[in-house]
Amino acid sequence: MTSDQAAKALIIGILALVSLFPVTKALRRARAFGDWDLTSTAVFLTGLLANVPSVAYVFRSGRTQRLDPVGEVEIGFPTWVNRLGTVTNGILLVICVAFVVHRLLFARARINTAPLVALFLAVLFALSDGLHGQQFLVPRQLVLLAALLLATVARPGRSAFLGAAAVVLLFSVLGGVEALVEPATVLRECRADNPCGLLGVHYAGVFSNENIFAMMLVLGIPFLWLGLRGRVRTVLVGYVAVLAVATGSTMATVAAVATVALLVLLRPRLPDEPDVRTRPGRILITVPILATVAAVGLALPFSHPSAERLGDRATIWDIAGQELRASPFIGFGGKTWSAKYPAGEIPAAVSPSLHNQWIDVLYAGGIIGLALFVILLVHLLARGGVPGFPAAAVVLLPVLLTSVIERPWSFGISNALTFALIAAVLMPAAVRRAVPPAAPECGSSPADVPAHRPGRRPAPTGPGR
Repeated sequence: MTSDQAAKALIIGILALVSLFPVTKALRRARAFGDWDLTSTAVFLTGLLANVPSVAYVFRSGRTQRLDPVGEVEIGFPTWVNRLGTVTNGILLVICVAFVVHRLLFARARINTAPLVALFLAVLFALSDGLHGQQFLVPRQLVLLAALLLATVARPGRSAFLGAAAVVLLFSVLGGVEALVEPATVLRECRADNPCGLLGVHYAGVFSNENIFAMMLVLGIPFLWLGLRGRVRTVLVGYVAVLAVATGSTMATVAAVATVALLVLLRPRLPDEPDVRTRPGRILITVPILATVAAVGLALPFSHPSAERLGDRATIWDIAGQELRASPFIGFGGKTWSAKYPAGEIPAAVSPSLHNQWIDVLYAGGIIGLALFVILLVHLLARGGVPGFPAAAVVLLPVLLTSVIERPWSFGISNALTFALIAAVLMPAAVRRAVPPAAPECGSSPADVPAHRPGRRPAPTGPGR
């Protein structure tokens, strides 16, 4: 580690300590308004428990890389980390089941439609797994299904966003604390095939690599704005955006800047807030932006530059596109692609996903899966009506931007970003406001308006009556 990198790690650590003041103020304000509830707790625990194993690994072992017989970096963790993951997944599964039972039996919760669509997509992946020789249901697949089932009965809106914001803030601060204690463990080396970003470092925080942390930060920016209250959220949005740039990921830098810019443009508010007004001109600007980003993400795997510019991504997209012809309607399931790495068909670095949300869904779920994914996106945008459109657009923009070269939402198994998927599908519906009584028509006299006739007052009751 150079002195310049050590200085930047120190700055990141100091920022984390300073951020504790606005974080505390924001959470106290949320408590005062009664924003934190069981849904917030469930979303928070989903993000916390899913990331405990990798965070524990970084705290205990630093950032030690293990090489396979070929000399490539192995994907995965030691046995003790996997055992810890089994425990945390079991705890999360129990929490999800208990939450669903409580909401259905005691809270009489309504069923949310958006999580149902996501649940259908995850079930399709599991069925396609079984039809193509993969294990039908693995533990992390069960956890994902349980988390989506939890979302179907959870409380949409601010409480879900608040839980997701708490996850992002927790791991942001933990990364800063680790930067003060062991600065070498939060930074990754810059390489020719993975050059550093604007700040000259790859800041990974307490995660195994900077891309996971970068996507968590970028996807969490809208939740900070929508879940928290007051001006303090502006400070925290800026803090998280700076961390996203510090990860060194070009994708994260572009997505963070674009998301903050859209926040400034739309100033989204939740539909249940008073005086929610949406200017039609801003919607007319936002819709083409979202459509263009989505179109680029969908078209890029099938019409992309040479492999010299995209590296392994271009190669794996071509492989997946050719294989899709064998199962175009239901795909191959959520685990078939990852199974190619143990078989020696693909490198370890590209085994977790196809590094593009659109072709990842298409490969795992076929045309039916892609249709469900599009329905989910459209439903989230339309769910809140015109007043809720800015909030939905801000939540989905970083998802669509990162979808071009990454897979932010996993419908195959639960992972570090499942909490962000759960919070996103809990977009609040449009609020129907009471219509005030009509005023008298112009030209009518007060006599035309029906007068209020009080009822007959009872006679007073005196002594002896």
